[in-house]
Amino acid sequence: MENPQNTMQPKPSIERVLYTILYLILIRFISMVLFVIAITQFIYSWIGKEPNKQLLQFTKNLSEYSKELVLYVSFNSDKKPWPSGEWPTV
Repeated sequence: MENPQNTMQPKPSIERVLYTILYLILIRFISMVLFVIAITQFIYSWIGKEPNKQLLQFTKNLSEYSKELVLYVSFNSDKKPWPSGEWPTV
């Protein structure tokens, strides 16, 4: 029979808790930024017949960053996203 102490996962450190809170705030902020970008892209597409290419690239990177945030907050990754790590590029 296995010892229950050996199968237990270590408790998250206070550092991880603080980063998780920071990243949850950033996720909320990203949703507001994405709302503005979506409206802006709609206006660009309506007036200019095509979306803004710079915003398209930024949203690709933003989506990758959001993925990294979700992975860290959900304990699927230990790699800290930006501002502790690097900003992702696609």
